[in-house]
Formats: sequence, structure tokens, C-alpha cells
Amino acid sequence: MSKLDIGSIARFVLRVEFIPYVIFTVIGTAVLYLVGSIGIGALQNGSLLPPPAKLTRYDCTAAFGNFTMMIAQGTDRVKIKSINGALDGTVNQNRFDWQGFANDRAMLGFAPPAEILIQDATTLRISGPDFKDLACAVGAEATSPPRAATP
Repeated sequence: MSKLDIGSIARFVLRVEFIPYVIFTVIGTAVLYLVGSIGIGALQNGSLLPPPAKLTRYDCTAAFGNFTMMIAQGTDRVKIKSINGALDGTVNQNRFDWQGFANDRAMLGFAPPAEILIQDATTLRISGPDFKDLACAVGAEATSPPRAATP
């Protein structure tokens, strides 16, 4: 009989006492990996929250003046700035939601756009009550909004 008997190894592995050790070791390793990766990510970001997404800036020129649209790619956040003021909103299915200021011309000096017609890496085409199919080009800089504390 050899020192390495396959039958004795199989009996050792299939014993009832051995199986929980394997299961707990696998679960423990997975938990340690997950906690470690969260900890390393928190150290790299400086927080448990991910860094805010950069807003892509589009400069628009219209008959009533220049304004800037800032949209976070992959999210629904949008901001519009004109010489008169700024307005924050969201985008849902290419339609803007300006939280009750959709037709208010006092905030910006014009009514904010109602929908996105085309958006790609270099251009944004928008439409609204005061303009139709207005083309905006990517601006020189991208801004990052300040982090907001959420309850």
C-alpha cells in the first residue's frame, strides 16, 4: 500500500467534519476580499461615496444670447446657465424636467429647453418654446459639482 492512497484521501475529504471548514474558508475569503476592496476604494476616493460625475459643458448661441448647458453623461443631472441666472434639473427620456420652472422666462431670460434632440460627444441639439433645433458645441472645460450631503 502506498503512502498516498486515493481512497483514504476521499474518505478524509468526504467526512462530515471537513465540509464546514471548506465552506467557511470560502465564505470568509470572499468576505475579506469584499471588505478589502471597499476599504481600498474608500482610501483612493477619500470617502465611501464615489466621486461626483463630471458635467460635460455645451456652449449654446441663440438669438436672445449665449448660455451654457452642463450635462453629466450617464446620469440624469443637467444644469443651464445664462447671464441672468442658473437652473438645475433632470433629464428623463430626452425630456427636461426643470422642477416647476419649465416655462418661466424670469430665471434665465428665456424659457429653458424642453427636450434633447441629439446628444453625442461633441454636439448637443435642443429644442424649447423659445427656439427650435438649436446646436450647442462642447465647451473648453468640464466642471465638477460640489458634493451634496443626502439624508
